[in-house]
Amino acid sequence: MSMALCSRFAAPPVAQAVSWEGRIEITEGGLWERRRSSKRFHERSSSEEDSCLDRAKRTKTSDATQLAGGEDDIWFSQCTKEHPLVDEEEEKVFLVPNAALFPFYNTSSSTLVGSFETEKNLVRSVQPNYKSQSDSSSSSDTHSSSPKRQKDPFKNVARNGSQIPNSTGSAGRVGQGENTQTEQQGIELVSLLTSCAESISSGNHEAITFSLSRLGELSSPMGTPIHRVAAYFTEALALRVVKLWPHIFSITPPRVLVDQTDDDDATALQLLNQVSPIPKFLHFTMNERLLRGFEGKDRVHIIDFDIKQGLQWPSLFQSLASRPNPPSHVRITGIGESRQDLQETGARLARFAEAFNLPFEYHAVVDRLEDVRLWMLHVKREECVAVNCILVMHKALYDESGGALMNLLGLIRSTNPAIVLLAEQEAQHNDPRWETRLANSLQHYSAIFDSLDYSLPVDSPARIKIEEMFAREIRNLVACEGSERIDRHEKFERWKNLMEDGGFRSTGIGEREMLQSRLILRMYNGENYSIDRQGDGDGGLTLKWLNQPLYTVSAWAPIDIAGSSSTHLPS
Repeated sequence: MSMALCSRFAAPPVAQAVSWEGRIEITEGGLWERRRSSKRFHERSSSEEDSCLDRAKRTKTSDATQLAGGEDDIWFSQCTKEHPLVDEEEEKVFLVPNAALFPFYNTSSSTLVGSFETEKNLVRSVQPNYKSQSDSSSSSDTHSSSPKRQKDPFKNVARNGSQIPNSTGSAGRVGQGENTQTEQQGIELVSLLTSCAESISSGNHEAITFSLSRLGELSSPMGTPIHRVAAYFTEALALRVVKLWPHIFSITPPRVLVDQTDDDDATALQLLNQVSPIPKFLHFTMNERLLRGFEGKDRVHIIDFDIKQGLQWPSLFQSLASRPNPPSHVRITGIGESRQDLQETGARLARFAEAFNLPFEYHAVVDRLEDVRLWMLHVKREECVAVNCILVMHKALYDESGGALMNLLGLIRSTNPAIVLLAEQEAQHNDPRWETRLANSLQHYSAIFDSLDYSLPVDSPARIKIEEMFAREIRNLVACEGSERIDRHEKFERWKNLMEDGGFRSTGIGEREMLQSRLILRMYNGENYSIDRQGDGDGGLTLKWLNQPLYTVSAWAPIDIAGSSSTHLPS
């Protein structure tokens, strides 16, 4: 029986459809129409922001750090006063001399203090919605306590982001009646997502159409966190339905789903770096661990398997340059698939290194991860090699036999690294049962969307951009299978087994890294974030939102270098 699935997922009583290749296609109105409307809103309301970004690409500032940034960087944020929460004892711990690389947030104001003119302008739309001290205490009923874990993995999600926008467009505490209504809608959305998944598994086309129709009516990418995340999961389910039954269901997705570029993720990552502690938790914690590995080394070589814009490395440059005996040579090998992006990243990093008087060499490797070979990396015997794998190792799990991952780990071992840095989502999104992946990912991304609700107003164009970046991951792990599914996240315990099978041992994360991580959270007024250790001191550090783990960082070395698992570098 041929049935219609519209982009709103709600067929009218009399289907006004256009026949196309024997299928019924309805494209008027609905969720994706609202996505297009929000896209138009984004384009309209971000025109000033875009002009700011354009100005940023032409802006140069006077001091060494700013000059190093070049024409299109928003890497450094310079504080104009000491952060009230940073005590002298903690400052002595860190090798970032004055923590000038962090964006600082005043606890009584939502102003982002940035060194670049673009940041001062960008913050008008990327303005963090951090609560004041009084707001934080008054809203603790809603956000500071962790929901209890239940057997049904979907049940925790409904309460995530149970706030609704206030009249000013920022997240705020709502009345009891409105809060109850929002929570009920959240429960209904989770129930509908569960029912839709069950209907897809059983092939019940009528139930699929009903569930998607109702989800299209209730969810919205401009609502509360649960409404927003449900909207993107609805898209993912609809795309899965079309992949399974293309002869029955037909939808016309908006261009934003089809014409995606790496520039979208690059912009979103920069914005996330400004408003959330997640990128800095990954980068600064890993750098602090890396500095211990480079202690006393004269020539250092970092192999970054997914360098992107190189956001991680300017702070490391500053720390290395501030040492009494800085290394005489620093080399970074950046791996990626875009030659232009790699060249631009190399040019920016060279400017930073020059500003810090740090001898620097950059080498770009333009290739897919699985096609990289040892000879491409130009490893030299006299160098201390470190391998950096941030949110990249899971991409090698597409080969279910494990061959691709073992090849990658073998390549890493052949570089004779002193340290291997690993950062991954702390989530189980690689279950062969897609329904389990859906449930687990719904919990994970609901927590991320909830955390963004604390940082950005509900109608922020920057928030939309960031959430669309995470939505691409959602679509991949829900709608795709086989080699198309690249987002195959695993938890730390699984990575520990895989790394040990590949000939690596954990070298542990020390107290310095723990203090660094906590300092980052305090800079963002992150009372709902926390840091947990993995394992018995030889594991990693996990960033959590309430009780939901988000990301884990860890350090490794080949067994013949690391020795037994009880051998650690000094803290």
